[in-house]
Amino acid sequence: MKLKLLTLFAVVAVVGCASGDMVDPDPPAAEGPPNLSGTYSLVSVTGVLTQGATVGPPIAAGTFVLSQTPSSGDAATGTMSLDGTFTNPLTGDVTAIMDSGTYTVRADGSWEQTGQTGPASGTYTVAGNVLTVMVTEPAAAVSTTVWQRQ
Repeated sequence: MKLKLLTLFAVVAVVGCASGDMVDPDPPAAEGPPNLSGTYSLVSVTGVLTQGATVGPPIAAGTFVLSQTPSSGDAATGTMSLDGTFTNPLTGDVTAIMDSGTYTVRADGSWEQTGQTGPASGTYTVAGNVLTVMVTEPAAAVSTTVWQRQ
């Protein structure tokens, strides 16, 4: 009889706890975008300049330097500078690519930049020390660049 009473008490205690007003915990704070600060070396680029071909060093080479302020909510801003070259494999002509300005990244993966060459927007991803920036606007700047953090 004591065992049945003890079992009944345990069931009542569990049901009593489960039927009480449960307060949902606060949702976790929104996580901001990753800190992209650093110096990156070009791994590859695909875009208008390369006529859709994916190329890397030595045909395309460059350095991308990002300095980012702490995120505010789901966005972070910073400064950027780009110094690169593209060598036309058919003619040997070298095109210097230089730009500096500001950028904004968001936790949803969106990327915006404003530089001396004009504004651009698209998306970005980070996997370990590899940053990939996919510019989708404007049409003349559409490209995918892959960078390795040094």
